[in-house]
Order: sequence, then C-alpha cells, then structure tokens
Amino acid sequence: MKLKTLKPLYLGGQTLVEGKSFETIEQHGRELIQKGYAEPDAGDGESAVVLGEEDAAGAGVLTSDLVAAPSKTEKPPKPKKGE
Repeated sequence: MKLKTLKPLYLGGQTLVEGKSFETIEQHGRELIQKGYAEPDAGDGESAVVLGEEDAAGAGVLTSDLVAAPSKTEKPPKPKKGE
C-alpha cells in the first residue's frame, strides 16, 4: 500500500518528513491512516521507504504484534519474616 506522510514518521530506520511517499503492508497502512499519520498516495513518484511484512511485523509497528509490558505500579511481593 502506497502512502504519503501527514506528520513526521520513523519508518525503516529513518525519519520521513511530511509529504514523503512510502510503502507498507495493508494492515499497517490502514492503522496509519486511521491515526491520521498518513494518507493514500496515488502519485507515480518513488517511495522513500518500502516496508515488507517481515519489516512491519518484526519492528513492532503493527498493534496486533505488540505485547503489553508489565505494569510499573505492581510491586514485587515482600519477603516473609525469617527468609
């Protein structure tokens, strides 16, 4: 899916400024459009970055691939007396 940035984005190891074209997989593209970070690009210009499925999933850019971190508010159990 070919898109154009609406806001600066860090993709493929580089920061793309507003208006730069890039390609990504369909799911990642839909997420970026929904969040207002990109819009479809019908232009014939060359893409600054091309992300494949392995790149998008491996870099953790898909929300479905993200794993929640443990809560920082949870406290470890206190040791019992005599231990």
